[in-house]
Parts: sequence; C-alpha cells; structure tokens
Amino acid sequence: TGWSFGTCFVVDAIGMFAIGALLGAPPGPASVGGNLAIGPIIDLVLRVLPEDQPLLLRIGFLVGGLLVLAVAICLVISTDLGAGPTEVVMLGLVRHGVGVVPARWLSDGIPMLVGIVLGGALGIGTVAFLLLMGPMVKFGLRRLGYQPRALTAATTSTTGGTGPSAAV
Repeated sequence: TGWSFGTCFVVDAIGMFAIGALLGAPPGPASVGGNLAIGPIIDLVLRVLPEDQPLLLRIGFLVGGLLVLAVAICLVISTDLGAGPTEVVMLGLVRHGVGVVPARWLSDGIPMLVGIVLGGALGIGTVAFLLLMGPMVKFGLRRLGYQPRALTAATTSTTGGTGPSAAV
C-alpha cells in the first residue's frame, strides 16, 4: 500500500475499536488520542533505530519490550480511561466469558494472521508476543486487583450484584 507501519497501526486500531464496541467494550476517551499519537511515534522510532543490531542486543530489546508492554497494557487497562485496540477487543471477549489469556490470544492472533495473509513477516518476536502477552497481562491485572468495569456491570446485572470475584 505504501503506507507506513504507524499509519497501518492507526487504521488497524479503528477496526479493532469497532470490534471491541460490538463486543460491549467501547474505547474510552484516551483510546483514540493515544493511538493517534502512537502511530507517528512508531514511524519515528523505526526511522531512528538501526535495524542491524547484534543478536544479543536484539534479544534484550525483545525481552525488555515484552516486559515494558505488559506493564504498560496493565496500567492503561486499569485506569479505565481507554485501552488500546487489542485490549478493547480482549475486554469485550472477557465480558462474554472468555478468559484473559485466550481472549488475548484471539485479539492478537487474528490480526497477526491477517498480516501474514497480506504478506507480513512472522518472526520469533511476533510469536513470543502472541504466546506470552496473555499470561503476562493476566498476571499483571491480578496483581493490580483489576476487575474490568464492563465485566463488573455485566455480572452485576445478571447475578443481582454477586458476580465472580476473580474473572481476570
């Protein structure tokens, strides 16, 4: 398409927000603004960061990046101000009874498959992100004691206020 990675990220985010809204987890006030900022930041970082790095440094970037992203995702979700695109879909799936880990695998895996079909590369980092982010987010949300607001509202209305205490 000739689009930058950051532009593709923003366009993908719009679709994911729509899916999340259909699942009952609409984006919050910070979702759209945050993603409009992230797209250009991605493009800037990709321009500045050299591609050819020693393997050990790339492994460090991968491990560090996974940890930073997991913490960031948990903190953003826990504010209820507006999660990112895949998090909105994950929260919508959780609202419908899917566990956090499989919901995360679906919300990350389906776009990954679409990317592969469209000619994108599948590397070890992508696979690591797909497999590890769900368990890491589940762990982080539990450590924060976070209960998704959409899930709380859904369980309260269906159980008369006695929803499950450990849905995340």
